[in-house]
Amino acid sequence: MINEIFLPRIWGWPATVSAAAAAAVALATCSLPAAAAYGHNQGDRVVFGSSVVIPVGDEVKGDLVVMAGSAEVHGTVDGDAVVMAGSLYIAPEGVVKGETVALGGSVDNESSYKKSGGVSTLPPLSPMPIITPIIVPPMHVVPEDVAYSDDGHRRDWIEVLITFGVLTLLAFALFPARTRLTLDQLLHRPALAGVLGLTWPFTLSIITVGLAITVLGIVLIPVAVVAAALGFLVGRAALSMYLGRQFFEFSKVAEPSPFASIGLGLLIITVLEGIAPLWLGIVLEAIVSALAIGSAMLPLLNRQGWPHPTFSAPPPAGTQMNPPPGPIYAPPSAPPPSGPPAIP
Repeated sequence: MINEIFLPRIWGWPATVSAAAAAAVALATCSLPAAAAYGHNQGDRVVFGSSVVIPVGDEVKGDLVVMAGSAEVHGTVDGDAVVMAGSLYIAPEGVVKGETVALGGSVDNESSYKKSGGVSTLPPLSPMPIITPIIVPPMHVVPEDVAYSDDGHRRDWIEVLITFGVLTLLAFALFPARTRLTLDQLLHRPALAGVLGLTWPFTLSIITVGLAITVLGIVLIPVAVVAAALGFLVGRAALSMYLGRQFFEFSKVAEPSPFASIGLGLLIITVLEGIAPLWLGIVLEAIVSALAIGSAMLPLLNRQGWPHPTFSAPPPAGTQMNPPPGPIYAPPSAPPPSGPPAIP
């Protein structure tokens, strides 16, 4: 049926007209009333995506249109029976008073009802106008959940920075002398502090593996991790003290208190890392953390404060050991004779 009805006309048109005709057919069939899909009704019956069976005694008072499915007619269809992407079967007791069309399938008509005029043909179609599509550029719309997610990440990042600040103040309160020593070492060897800070993950991994080799060393692994965390906080306190002192010196403030210097330095670090873009704030904190841990490791490399025991070489064999020098004992002198003094 498709070769006899549709193809001779569609293939004879230009490509644009053929595409427009196919689109018009699809739109026309989809716009039929969906409420007439089942049961007796006063119009057409449209079924999309499934097969349909018109039972004996059922009458479609209009056209029967089935898309993406097959159709079996055992009842009566007063109009046309059109099937797209399926097959059409008309039983001997079925009646289709209009045209029978199957696009992408076959028509098996065993009905005893014969229409006058035989196989019907479609009237010639008038040329359709060429429709120029209008391209609308896509609009970039940020989903609301993405915006809320960015705000949530920034809020979490600020909370992390505040937590670091509180722990840094607590570390200085517990280890003030260690913080001052770390700052002194940082000012003398800043480059070495940076190198140690960049390599501290490898150093901690080597220490952890070395402790894990022995059974007793496994117990010390948490101690090493806690020591690294305390070193990070002490080094961060030293950096904050340095920044606070520099600001006070620029402001002509004489001898600020250590807590004021550290508090101002922490405020500067938190504000800079908080207002910057999230990725830039994370990079700044990574640099600060590397310098902090490297500064905390510098005192461990300072050998001046370590005890230096001295060992003397043993004397050679056969050498007489003299007693250590000491006070020489002198016997007391005799008392002078008694009596009158001599007259010269």
